[in-house]
Amino acid sequence: MTNNNCGNNEEKCPEIVPEEQTGMTQEEQDWGLKKEPRPPVPRYVFGVIAALILTLFLGGSFWYYRTSVLPEKYYQRAASQFKHENYAEAYLLYEKVLKLRPERKNILYQMALCLEKTGKIDEAIRDYEKHLETIPGDGKALIRIGWLYTQKNNFEKGLPALKEGAAKLKDPYAWALLSEAAIKSKNSEMAVQALSKQTELFKEPEQVLTCSKMLMDLGAWKNALKGYERFSALAPDDRRGIHGANAAKTMLGWPTDPSIIIKPGRSIGMIEIGDTKEEVKSKLGSPEAKEFPKVGGKSIISEDYAEIWTYSKTMPQRGLRIIFINGKVREAETRSGEYRTETGLGLTNFLLSKNADRLERRNAEEGKAVMCLVKGGGLTFYAAGLSSDGTDAKYRKLRLHKGNSSIDGIEGFSFLDLFN
Repeated sequence: MTNNNCGNNEEKCPEIVPEEQTGMTQEEQDWGLKKEPRPPVPRYVFGVIAALILTLFLGGSFWYYRTSVLPEKYYQRAASQFKHENYAEAYLLYEKVLKLRPERKNILYQMALCLEKTGKIDEAIRDYEKHLETIPGDGKALIRIGWLYTQKNNFEKGLPALKEGAAKLKDPYAWALLSEAAIKSKNSEMAVQALSKQTELFKEPEQVLTCSKMLMDLGAWKNALKGYERFSALAPDDRRGIHGANAAKTMLGWPTDPSIIIKPGRSIGMIEIGDTKEEVKSKLGSPEAKEFPKVGGKSIISEDYAEIWTYSKTMPQRGLRIIFINGKVREAETRSGEYRTETGLGLTNFLLSKNADRLERRNAEEGKAVMCLVKGGGLTFYAAGLSSDGTDAKYRKLRLHKGNSSIDGIEGFSFLDLFN
């Protein structure tokens, strides 16, 4: 069969198709490429477009001026009038700002402040309330409206608003307004809270001292003590802080003499755990007696020898027995009721039920002895010969030590040997 598709090597396919075989004449090709003329656009269309653009531009410019530029001008003028104490004029300008930009924050607050400055209390309260509807929890507004309520003797609304505002602002002067209002309303609890906050936040010593004295007048002696201690920290050379603190401690029944204060795990009177024998001697003088028993029990220092110094005749009301291990104070004990912790806990009151929550644990052996560890450790009380109600005992002693336990025992010097 003859191949008519250029299969024969002698007959090649033409690379260019003759023009008469393309199916389109040159005239037809020129006509296809020829563009039809478009009708002209009327000139008024361009005028309409230009007018529309101009209208949009002018309208946008006017809107921007009215909602941004003009309110800002009014606001700046109002701020200037307020600064010069022209509160009525400032109020009118702020009112214009509010009309033009009702969404702008703090305008109602500024208007209320202007009304407050001009003595229009009820109107000011109204605007503060509106402001708090838009910005709930605004500390400054809460302080202002709370203060105005208390000036109208509406303490039921005023005190909570003042307290909430002061807590948000953390400003001592806000707490000062609350304390003043609380004292006026005879709400001692809230007054104490507000004055205590001021002693924490004020940085001027005299302000802290004034608040501490007011706390003393309210009978809040623990709070006053903290205030006096902060005053002493701010003014360490001023003795008024020490005197005030001692007065508060006296009212609390706490010791003021450093020589009888117990600091659990650290010191009793002038003797500190870790003192050398030379340091103890420089503080208390030479002991009346010395003992050298062996440490017993299950302690890691068992089989070591201790050295015990006794002070009783030279310190009849404050007798001590001091235990040295390796030449340093390890523990100390006393039967004196004069020694007390900084918060007044001692041999005379540790058995009372009111002090039960100050004890870590209480171990009692029926008919024999009671052992009580104070919270935080470092001090253990012992009692034997208990009264029927368990609040008193014939024999008592205490021991200062490290941690939650002391040396298990020392030969001839047992922990529970309360009768020797």
